[in-house]
Amino acid sequence: MKAKQRSMVTVALLCIVLFQVGAAVAWEPYLGFGKGKAEIGDDKYRFYELSVGTPVGSRISVEAFLLAQPLALELTAQDNTFALMSGMRASLTLFNDATFNPMIQASLGQMILGKVDETESYPDIAWHFYSSIATGFELNMFDSFQILILSGYRFAPHEAQLGMQANTLSSPFNSLSFRANLK
Repeated sequence: MKAKQRSMVTVALLCIVLFQVGAAVAWEPYLGFGKGKAEIGDDKYRFYELSVGTPVGSRISVEAFLLAQPLALELTAQDNTFALMSGMRASLTLFNDATFNPMIQASLGQMILGKVDETESYPDIAWHFYSSIATGFELNMFDSFQILILSGYRFAPHEAQLGMQANTLSSPFNSLSFRANLK
């Protein structure tokens, strides 16, 4: 329990620090939508993501993200199971402003594994650590629209639960995301 409280306080302090950094630079928020596939075992399972962020320099941006992954019956041997990941993500591009821009992205946060049971009023959930690292390309099509193509690995340690073996969700992934500037 103390580890969960410690990690929640750490994430909260990180958010406060990052928002203070964001206030020091020009606030240019963007909204991101993405879709990808995680390669778990021999199969690929879809996930969807939503993010809100801002550049904090000419080549660095930070964002808050929410990633949702419905867990298939073949993976968990149970119906109505899901994984939600949320946290902070930082991206670093190679060039200041290029049409085809190599990048690296790292994220850190929490993962919720849960099961919705129709007979219960609240879902059965468990909290876990989550992080990921990815490389790929940012395609700058217009001044206010980018496409991100990424491939990486997510580290999602968890104990055996919901019919899955321990650490099943730690896996390689590929994603395609779209960012649109809000200003």
